[in-house]
Amino acid sequence: MARRDPSSHAAAGITVAAITDAALAAIRATGVDGLTMRAVAERLHVRAPSLYHHVHNKADLLDLVARNAFDRFAADKTAYDEVRSVDEWIALTKSGALELRAFYADHPGLAGLIQSKATPDRDRGEGSRAELVRAQIESLVHLGVPESRARHIFEVSARWTLAAVVAETAGTADLFSDGLDLFLYGVRARLLDLAT
Repeated sequence: MARRDPSSHAAAGITVAAITDAALAAIRATGVDGLTMRAVAERLHVRAPSLYHHVHNKADLLDLVARNAFDRFAADKTAYDEVRSVDEWIALTKSGALELRAFYADHPGLAGLIQSKATPDRDRGEGSRAELVRAQIESLVHLGVPESRARHIFEVSARWTLAAVVAETAGTADLFSDGLDLFLYGVRARLLDLAT
């Protein structure tokens, strides 16, 4: 049987957004390691075979979540379109990193999943993650940072944040926040050198 295009919602009326939301709810409850196709199907009030019209297996489901888990950050994407200075980019990146940290804390194992799927060209893909990455890189380019350097700075910033979240343990929130400040201080200095 041919797999239906996930953007085609004919099978049981299931949408990519609904699958992503159900998967995120399951991850909140049991972590990424406890995510199952059955748990997602139950949250969608369908039988598991209906879900298989959209995703073949758990690996496909995890890919879908990694691409589309960032719909709630649409305001950040729009805000990056409005950035007019390095300091605005730093402030937005800091608030976004803190918001992401809280998001990942509510979804055990999700930061590790996202980290495992991080590729240098993820802004060229589809989904809410690619849209947010594109907005961050494009805002640096609009500030005068050469695209290759903008990509590099985004990549370093994203990987630092993910690594810090993955390494975080109970009671170390202050370390994350302080580390983020120190890291972004260095990023700001680099951006001021690069921006024209």
